Amino acid sequence: MAGGSTLACVAPPNSTLLDGQLPLSKQPFNVPRSTTNDPAQLSATNFRIDACRKVTPSEYDFIARGSYEPTMTDTDTSKLTSSAQIFSPNNTLPQIRAIHKSLHVAIEEKSTRLRTQVGSSYRDLLGTADTIVHMRDDNDVVQELLGKMGGRCGRAVIGSKATGLANFVKKENKSAASIAARLRLLDACVLVVGRILKGGGGLGDNVKRGDRLVLSTKVLVLSRLLIKSLSDDAADLSSRRAIEAARTSVSKLRRRLLRNVEKVFERAGNETEREDVQKALCAYSLATSSGARDVLRHFLHVRGEAMGLAFEVEDHNRKRSAEDVVQSLKLYSRTLLDVQALVPGRLSLALSGLKSHPLLADPSLKQLEGLRLDIYERWCDEEIQYFTPFVRHDDLDGSQARDMLSAWSEKGSEVLLDGLKKTLDTMSEFKLIMELRTSVLELWIRDGGKARGIDPSEMQDSLREAINSRMLAVLDTKVSKLRLVGSELSSALGRWKDGITDEHVSIWDDEGYDAALAGGAAPFVQEVVSRLYGRNDAVSKAAHSYKSWYHVIDDVKEVVEQLRRQRWDNDYDEIEDEETIEARQKLLSKDDPQMLQERLDTTLDKSFKELEDHIQNLWNERAESSRNGKVAMYFLRVMRDIRHQLPERPSIKKFGLTIVPSLHEKVAVAVSRPALEEFSAQGISQRVVVGRPLWDGEPPLPNQPSPEIFQFLRSLSLSMSDEGVDLWTKAAVSVLKKHLSEQLCEMWQAVLLENSSEEQVAPKQKDAEEEKSKEEEAKEDNDDEDTDEEDAEKADENKSDADEPAKVEDPVEENQKPSLSAEQKADIFTQWLFDVALLRRCIGNTEEASSSPFQSLEDKFHQHSKLEDAAAKQRISKSADDFWQRTSLLFGLLA
Repeated sequence: MAGGSTLACVAPPNSTLLDGQLPLSKQPFNVPRSTTNDPAQLSATNFRIDACRKVTPSEYDFIARGSYEPTMTDTDTSKLTSSAQIFSPNNTLPQIRAIHKSLHVAIEEKSTRLRTQVGSSYRDLLGTADTIVHMRDDNDVVQELLGKMGGRCGRAVIGSKATGLANFVKKENKSAASIAARLRLLDACVLVVGRILKGGGGLGDNVKRGDRLVLSTKVLVLSRLLIKSLSDDAADLSSRRAIEAARTSVSKLRRRLLRNVEKVFERAGNETEREDVQKALCAYSLATSSGARDVLRHFLHVRGEAMGLAFEVEDHNRKRSAEDVVQSLKLYSRTLLDVQALVPGRLSLALSGLKSHPLLADPSLKQLEGLRLDIYERWCDEEIQYFTPFVRHDDLDGSQARDMLSAWSEKGSEVLLDGLKKTLDTMSEFKLIMELRTSVLELWIRDGGKARGIDPSEMQDSLREAINSRMLAVLDTKVSKLRLVGSELSSALGRWKDGITDEHVSIWDDEGYDAALAGGAAPFVQEVVSRLYGRNDAVSKAAHSYKSWYHVIDDVKEVVEQLRRQRWDNDYDEIEDEETIEARQKLLSKDDPQMLQERLDTTLDKSFKELEDHIQNLWNERAESSRNGKVAMYFLRVMRDIRHQLPERPSIKKFGLTIVPSLHEKVAVAVSRPALEEFSAQGISQRVVVGRPLWDGEPPLPNQPSPEIFQFLRSLSLSMSDEGVDLWTKAAVSVLKKHLSEQLCEMWQAVLLENSSEEQVAPKQKDAEEEKSKEEEAKEDNDDEDTDEEDAEKADENKSDADEPAKVEDPVEENQKPSLSAEQKADIFTQWLFDVALLRRCIGNTEEASSSPFQSLEDKFHQHSKLEDAAAKQRISKSADDFWQRTSLLFGLLA
């Protein structure tokens, strides 16, 4: 045995084995020779069973547990070529038996397979034979039938039949019934075409306009065929008349059809209406027998004329509007998109579909109940029945269509831009131009980017340039209208009338308030404010002119802000990249507003400079006139209202400030002239100190001003109030005080010079003057109780004297005046010292008070007053300050 194994039959330890008996599994197996009797140490590799010996109990249990399985050699029977290979010493008996069994199984399988294949082939052979028999029978039948047909298709037989059929058809077509039927069909065609074009014809509401045009065109073609056929066949007069009437109606219907086609072409619909445009193109081609090229040429021609007609304003009742531009731009953009979408592919297919079958075989015609083709069709001759429309659908390729569209787009853009400029020329409001800009650019951004082969930025830049040019022109025109304010000033000065043009109504005057209150609170408040700020009729006109002009700046600011806030994204088709969107956003929402703002700033600077120069020239012409004070007040009020609402520009902040000091100076001179003349006539020439008895202290010093000074301040304050409290700004009061200081100091300086000359000329009269002074003092002591009455009489006298023109005294009269004693002069200078201290407090309290001329004048009066110590001067100064604090509210404008 191979492998050191022996063939054994395993049996239980107490069983008896017979020859050839295989207990348990009855399968031969190799059992290794056992080397131990310990069941725990048995394994498949350490024991062996000799041939036909009894196994030990431990070996039997090992085999029974299934831990041992016999090993068999797998042999491929298909590789066995001889019996020697089967009975080779390498194969055991069980293996030989297994090979034998495998061979039997293989033989049986092959036998079964061969039997199955032979049976199938036999059945197929039987079916083939049966088919051959049937084919032979059919062949005999066909040969018999062909023989009969050949006998009936002789040349003479066919010729006679064709001649007879032709004669029969000719007689039938020319019969009265055939003519009558075709006339009825022709009338029905005319009626149906009219109804279809009107929207009826029994087609329902779901049929689109393009389908109606194509259907009516087919019926119209059928009408022309019927007219041609009847013209050849009809002979009687009534039929001829009916045919002529039908021909006239068909001609009218054809023109009407073409007008409807053009209306479809002129309509700038959306993409859903493109199908109607395609059907209208087919209808035009069928109605005029035009090819694809002619159809496209006509379509572009109609669209171009429609763009031009959108801007026509021959009718005087119609004005140009933004809708014209939008409509024309829609036509332009939709034409580009429609042509690129329809030509040449879809249009060629649609045109070829028109000739795919005969006209009378068209299902859409058969569905028209009004034609009754089920009855009248058989009465039509062959030319009508087999007529197929012929149109050229392949005479236009892509390159030709692009060339035609490119040439048309150039002309169309010129028409569009020209109409846009003409429409913009009629617009003078920023709001309208802004709305037009938004509509046009949004439409082009939405549709312009869809067109292939065309750069939308070119048209966008052209539209933007035209609109920006108009906006800048309108801006220049509106800003330059600031000159109207100067024109209003010139007009007011030209028609100036004293007491009317410069009339100033007091705020406390009751007249006019009742009429203002009748209109409500707003007119009343407006009346009060106008009076407070001195806005008479002349000033109000100039101020109103400026305020009306100032709305231009507000409008431009609003437009600039709107331009900056606008977004120019294509929300309809997100086909643009971020760079394109950002570039367009920068161009339209940053560059354009910035350009408009820069132009506004430049124009404002120029206009305000021209206005300032104009006002300066007007003032220079009238600065030396007799009414220069009133004119200066007018200019000040107008300049104040203008400066109250100036644009925020660095170069305009100082508008009119150069002319203001000159105006203030003339106003100060005009207002102070009456008070100065009155004081010069009465206050300087005083010879008696009326308030001498009221002096107090040791030494006696004045504690109130002289009546002349008080009257001077009162007259000055009233004069300032009468001209208007609105004039007296800090700068104006400062100029007035400076002028008054100079004038008063000049007057008193003249008095000091006169006093010095008198002292040199008449020293001998000193004693007489002292005696006279003593007598006057005694007299004043007796009249202390009547001081108030004398003051009142003195005030009345001063008032009466103020109404009279000042008289100029000649040197002779001055020499004739009685001379004053030294004590009287000292009292006068002491009183004047108090008056100057008071004036320095109320008039000399300007920013230049340190260099006030009253200071030197006060020192000179102190010298002439014979006051020895400085304490008296300080007492006078303090008294003047106290008096001004008590009475300053009486002279509020000076305070």
